[in-house]
Amino acid sequence: MNNPFAHGQRAARHANAVMTTLEAARQVIDHRLSADAAHRRGPVATLLEVGRMVPEKMLAFSAGGAALAQGGMALGQRALEYSMAEMEAAHRATLRATGTPNPLAVAGLQAEWAMGAMSRAQGFGAAWTGLCLSMAEQALRPVHTAVTENHRRLRG
Repeated sequence: MNNPFAHGQRAARHANAVMTTLEAARQVIDHRLSADAAHRRGPVATLLEVGRMVPEKMLAFSAGGAALAQGGMALGQRALEYSMAEMEAAHRATLRATGTPNPLAVAGLQAEWAMGAMSRAQGFGAAWTGLCLSMAEQALRPVHTAVTENHRRLRG
């Protein structure tokens, strides 16, 4: 079972990664578009720097998009599995209730099913949160890597 409290720390780490990516991207853009930096690099190096910007962004964002697509499929699969399991649990509870002649026993079976449904929903919510965070982390990873590598390269 997933620990729902661990997701908060993970979400905070992801938010920090987003912020560092944005800050590094701002610095990379400033450096690449700076007239002083272009003068120091010279015209050929500046042209090469501009020429590498589009392909590297296409690669990073394509990899991020692929991670989002995979994550979306995993979310859909998990939601389908959960909904099918809930339908099966409701069906089993209904079958058990039809075999019980006592109305009080039927109410007890309904309460049992409801408590189980709430527990399963909590588990599903925790798993869903974990999958969403994984999807976001995997989508950011190639962009973060490209930006931070450029930041290190251009700083040095």
